[in-house]
Amino acid sequence: MPNKIEKYALLNVADRTGIIELAYELRALNFQIISSGATAKALKQAEIEIIEIAELIGAKNIPQGPLNLLHPQILSALTLSPDKPGAAAELERQGGRPIDLIAVNFYPVSEIVSDKNLSPREILDYIDLAGPTLIRAAARNHQNVLCLCDPEDYLPTIDSLKQYGRVHPDKRQSLAAKAFHYSAYYDSTVAQYLGGKWERLPDELVIGLKKSADLRYGENPQQQGALYALSGARPWGLNAAQIIHGKPLSYNHYLDLDVAWELAIEIEDPACVIVRHATPAGVASSENLTEAARLAYRSDLRGCFQGSCAVNREISEEAAAFFAEAHIALIAAPQFSPGALSILRAKKDIRLVTLPSTLVSPGEMDIKTVAGGALIQDQDHSKMTGPFTCVTRRAPNEVETKSLQLAWHVAKHARTHAAVIVQGTSTVGIGSGQTSRLDSVRLSLVKSQERHPILPAHTSLLMASDGVLSGEHIREAAQGGVSAIIEPGGSSEDKEAIEAANEKNIAILFTGSRHFRH
Repeated sequence: MPNKIEKYALLNVADRTGIIELAYELRALNFQIISSGATAKALKQAEIEIIEIAELIGAKNIPQGPLNLLHPQILSALTLSPDKPGAAAELERQGGRPIDLIAVNFYPVSEIVSDKNLSPREILDYIDLAGPTLIRAAARNHQNVLCLCDPEDYLPTIDSLKQYGRVHPDKRQSLAAKAFHYSAYYDSTVAQYLGGKWERLPDELVIGLKKSADLRYGENPQQQGALYALSGARPWGLNAAQIIHGKPLSYNHYLDLDVAWELAIEIEDPACVIVRHATPAGVASSENLTEAARLAYRSDLRGCFQGSCAVNREISEEAAAFFAEAHIALIAAPQFSPGALSILRAKKDIRLVTLPSTLVSPGEMDIKTVAGGALIQDQDHSKMTGPFTCVTRRAPNEVETKSLQLAWHVAKHARTHAAVIVQGTSTVGIGSGQTSRLDSVRLSLVKSQERHPILPAHTSLLMASDGVLSGEHIREAAQGGVSAIIEPGGSSEDKEAIEAANEKNIAILFTGSRHFRH
């Protein structure tokens, strides 16, 4: 090796974007390049002089492989601190050289785990053993080793070296932090792929997220916003959404769509859910989707105006013809028929989204950030179809029971406190997000009376509550024309509520579980 060369760079990348250009610039800055494997081959093809790892560690006759990168001589070179007495001399006795810069990135395991053609054994074989160790060693010693894991950082680093002969300590630290995030993300991707269900939430939990899309802004224009996917998990939920027409979705669209889709796919019959501000505004089911859409939209014309809609069946031409006349901002469906697409694409300012899976999210966590941390719980995917217990003298008939089941689904996805009034298989009044449950009951009743001041004699009003009710709530509901109620039960106020219901000839079903949603 030429004595005049005192600086060394280790290049070993899976993503070779910009690596040839980086190597050329480093050679011009008097760096000697150390490399191995496919990276070394690419550099040689570009006629860049390199030192092979095997040559450096004196292992020419040893089979080549990624584990050579973990040779003590390499790790010592990365962790060398010039301030430590005797460190440089010891490394020189080993025949090593201090490494001043590394460019290392890993095989994209997040893409590998989603490849259905690979077996679990084959996927595990792709996991990088050497790369994360090199990254962590260099980042730990970032005062002495420049650590590059992102091709976007190559040019700024070269510019700084050319202009100042160094990289500012703050920038070195920033690059090191990025490298640790990169390595942690990689490890969390593998952990999430391996999965596993915990009996209790673990003491240490790392969640790997990969940006799926930049959003114009967050909930408000002064906030940044982006959509991230849970790395290592199969494409699922909103990250599997395909925008087939219209502008990109906003932050608030995603919030609304999450509620609309989760509720729509819980309902077995053809159903339409329209959401505003992450709260159900109109929900209906029917024997056909067109009727369900019509009922949902007309249940609250003001609340559904420019709302986000999700349906659990393919949208036909007939359903599309209705939506073409309605004021809806977004429609999500498993599929759109060709005729439906032709109709809806002619509508101005509408977004059409396909979401192929109609299964509920598998084992995901609900995460809410708080100042300085986060609250985490499993998703609420408890069974919503019973068995329910009738606790009153009068039991609901078959038609009432079907209506109550729909109301119970909607109450689960509305904001606590939630009171949902249905007529037949359509909501007619939803009160939610109030600080008092009585206020929610009153709000739902007022809405139902505004929508339907004159009710058909054969059609009853049914109510669901996401939490327990008292006698006061029951009497208020009875005054508004409610004939049957579904609620969790299990409260000290149950006895009073049942007595009030029997007095008013109201049927009550207890579900045995509450569904708060804040």
